[in-house]
Amino acid sequence: MDQKWNIIIDKFEKEKNLLQAKCQKKQAEIPLRFYRQQAQLTTPASDYAMLEKAVNNGFAATTKILEKFKITTQDLAQTFQVNLKDIEDLLKSNPKSPFVMVDGEDAQALRDDVVERGRKNAVRIFNEGSWGKTLRFYRPSGLNLHYCTQDLIEVLSHAGEDKTPAEFPIDGIVFPKLNHPEQMQWVCSLLTAIEEKLKLKPNQIKLQFLVESGWSLINLPQLVDISLPRLAGIIFGIADYSASINLPDIRNNHPACVQARVTIVNMAGAVGVPSIDNMTINYPVANSSFTQEQNRELILARLKECFNDAKYGAALGMDGKWVGHPLQLFTVLLAYKTAQGTKEIEAELRKLEAYDKAVSDQLGATIIEGVMSDRATDRHARQKLRKAVATGKLEAERALKLGIITKNELEDLRKLL
Repeated sequence: MDQKWNIIIDKFEKEKNLLQAKCQKKQAEIPLRFYRQQAQLTTPASDYAMLEKAVNNGFAATTKILEKFKITTQDLAQTFQVNLKDIEDLLKSNPKSPFVMVDGEDAQALRDDVVERGRKNAVRIFNEGSWGKTLRFYRPSGLNLHYCTQDLIEVLSHAGEDKTPAEFPIDGIVFPKLNHPEQMQWVCSLLTAIEEKLKLKPNQIKLQFLVESGWSLINLPQLVDISLPRLAGIIFGIADYSASINLPDIRNNHPACVQARVTIVNMAGAVGVPSIDNMTINYPVANSSFTQEQNRELILARLKECFNDAKYGAALGMDGKWVGHPLQLFTVLLAYKTAQGTKEIEAELRKLEAYDKAVSDQLGATIIEGVMSDRATDRHARQKLRKAVATGKLEAERALKLGIITKNELEDLRKLL
């Protein structure tokens, strides 16, 4: 080729490589295990007994409530329209919540003594709780409250006092009420200052934030861009969002709320973090004026609502859902367990293997089980299977052999076994 063309090729090749390196930075840096967030259990920091139950007890409270109201596994299977075995297997496994948020904001009273007790309880549970595989997160007061800065510094510094980075007992924070890029910059700068003071690794304290206002939805790309690479999830807060944009009621399927979810799913997927759906605000709790049978029917109806909400969110692309009650925790885990079953996973694996064979046969695109398959559909299958590995539905060793995960990701997942 003519030397003049080589000069142009060299120039633009260098520019392309620099551009690609810059764009690559617009991705979060989280281990694959952070996709184990099918349910995020929130519990008030001010009540230590509740914190212990949320962190230590698995499904113990779930079983007791079901027995109290004489709700059987058959009742649940009929209510949710799922296989009885799926329910029985989940109850027998007695899993802990994959994610617990120690809530120092909305879940506790705005009183100085309550706030101080919440901070001390948070430090204690992070250090003394039997967390196991559970992701450990703390929510401080928002910028609209004068407790905010002190919440973060006291809890993070006291929990991490005299600990190495590997011993630091908090995975990250969930930050509320962020509306504008400048506010996100303040949060990230404070976290960086805390990490430096505690001698932690850069971006070790991960960050998730709530989209709970019209402004936060409008500014979502900028909020995400500033929070990278420490970002670990984006959460939809339906109650505050509905108040912010003056919706007539808090309704899960309101078109504005569906649009907000779709925007969150798109943004979270673009940068490689989980998208987390809002809590179902109708809790499965008894009404004191109801009979035993009426309460039984009420609880089953509320569980069905939560299950349907979770399935709807999963179908939109949400990776998990907030919960605030033990029965909601069980229900949401069941919804996500059944949203991607063994048959579906095996079908995706067959697609991978068939496409690999097509590539080895020098075919760029092919037809697999009657469906057009190419690099794009192969990428989609791999993304679904990565999540299946993270949530324990696909063996990590098998995923490694198929090139779905890396050796480093396998080693990180093994730490949870």
